[in-house]
Amino acid sequence: MKTRKILSCAAAGVMAVSMLAGSAFADAAKMENGVLRAGEGKGEGYKIALLQAHQLNAFQIGITEAAEAAAKELGVELKVLSSDQDAYTQISQIEQCVAEEYDAILFEPVDPDALGDAAKAAADEGVIMVNIVSACTDWQDYGIAVLSCGDNVTAGETEMKAVAEKLEGKGNIAILTGPSGDSGGLQRLEGYENILKDYPDIVQVVEPADCGWDTASAQSTVESWLSAYELDAIVCENDGMAVGAGNAAGKDSGIIITGVDGTPDGFEAIKDGRMTGTVSQNGGEMAANGLNAAVILLNGEELETNELITMNTWIDKENIADFE
Repeated sequence: MKTRKILSCAAAGVMAVSMLAGSAFADAAKMENGVLRAGEGKGEGYKIALLQAHQLNAFQIGITEAAEAAAKELGVELKVLSSDQDAYTQISQIEQCVAEEYDAILFEPVDPDALGDAAKAAADEGVIMVNIVSACTDWQDYGIAVLSCGDNVTAGETEMKAVAEKLEGKGNIAILTGPSGDSGGLQRLEGYENILKDYPDIVQVVEPADCGWDTASAQSTVESWLSAYELDAIVCENDGMAVGAGNAAGKDSGIIITGVDGTPDGFEAIKDGRMTGTVSQNGGEMAANGLNAAVILLNGEELETNELITMNTWIDKENIADFE
C-alpha cells in the first residue's frame, strides 16, 4: 500500500508538470458534461476516506450517497467521517487516516485557512489529497492533487440574475449567507455583488445574515425580518436556508425566495410554492468526480485538469421535472 502511495504521489507531480504542456493530455482522463469516470472496478484494493464538514442537510447527505455509489462502482473501500463543523476534529481525522494508511483522502474543509498544513503533511506521506465542495485557501500550495467543486461565483451570479429578472430590476431584497469565512459562501456573495452592480434599483434593506446553512436559523431570521421590512425577494446561499425562508413566508407568499444546491427539500419547496428556484451545482457529482480522480491518479494515469468544476443550472417550476 505504501508503494502505491509513493507511485501515486509521483503521478500527481507528473500531472502538475504535464498540465503546462497541453499536448501531453491527448490521452488524459477528461470530464464530459461535468462528469469524470475512471471505469468500473478500477479502484479495487484502494482505501479512500471522505471527510465531510458536516452531515446536517440534504446537500451533505447527497454527497455521502453519491460517494458511496461511486465507491461501489469503482470497488473502493470507502470510509465516511463528519467533523461536525470543527476544524480541529477534521485535522485529527486527516492524521488518523494517514496513520491508517489510506491511499487517498477527499475532504471538504470546515475552515479554508486551517486545513492547508494538515493536507500538506498527508500529501508528503504520499496520500492523494482531494479537496471537494469548498476550496482551501491557496490549495495548490499544499500538495493537494485535485479540487472538485462548483463555480460558486457563477452560481451566485446565476441566482441573483434570475432574481433581478423576476423583480424587473427593482425591489427590496435581503440575503442569507453561510458561515462567515466559508470560501464557497464568500464566492457566492461575490457573484451576487457582480450582478447587483447593474441593478441600482434593487436595494438590500438589511445587512446579510449569517445563518450557517441552517434551516431553523434561517426561518427564525426571516420571521423577524418580515415583521420589520417589506421584502420583495430573499436570496439564500443554500437550499436549506431558502427552505427556512419559505417556511417563514409561507406558500405562494409573493416573495421571491431562491437558493443554491438543487436538493430534494429545495425541489419540494419549489413545487409547493415556498421557494421560487435554485441553482443546482450537484454536490454529489463533486464527490463522485473527486473519488474517480483519486483512483485515476492512484493508477498512475493523468487528468486533463486538476480543477474539476460541475455545471450550474437554474431550476424552477418550469423545468424542475427534468431534475427529479
